[in-house]
Amino acid sequence: MGAYLRNNVFMFSLMFFAMIGLLNAQVADIKAICGKAKNQSFCTNYMKFNPKTSGADLPTLAKMTFDSAQTSASGALTNIQSLAKKETNPALKKGYTSCEEQYKNSVSNLNEAKQNLASRDGPGLNIKVSAAMEGATTCQDSFANLKADPSVAKNNSDFQNICGIVLVISNMM
Repeated sequence: MGAYLRNNVFMFSLMFFAMIGLLNAQVADIKAICGKAKNQSFCTNYMKFNPKTSGADLPTLAKMTFDSAQTSASGALTNIQSLAKKETNPALKKGYTSCEEQYKNSVSNLNEAKQNLASRDGPGLNIKVSAAMEGATTCQDSFANLKADPSVAKNNSDFQNICGIVLVISNMM
């Protein structure tokens, strides 16, 4: 009888604390987040077309958006590496190679930012994601007087916009 009672008290306590945790998890205010984003229309579309964002709390939304930023950086890096291998114009090849290095740094900064995200360190996350964004800016600058593949500019823009959302969320953490 004592073991049964002890198990029931344990289960009740576990359910009680789980319910408190659920009550404390507030749905993230997507309109407020996108209202502060540098590219508000990109943010709104990003949130609208990702069904998992609806009803997500701030930490969950931060993780989802951060994961998208990492995917975007990795995709941009792969694309740039492919373009660099095929390029025969020395000036463009140099631009792609420079861009490749910048995205490697961006990926590295995002990998470091994972710890900040996991510990909900908003300011630390902000610093590392901002550093990662610099890679896309410097990459774009590599092609100031050159005609690079249009996918590079699109990838840079998407990456910066996604990171911009992460920055807004990091400021709310």
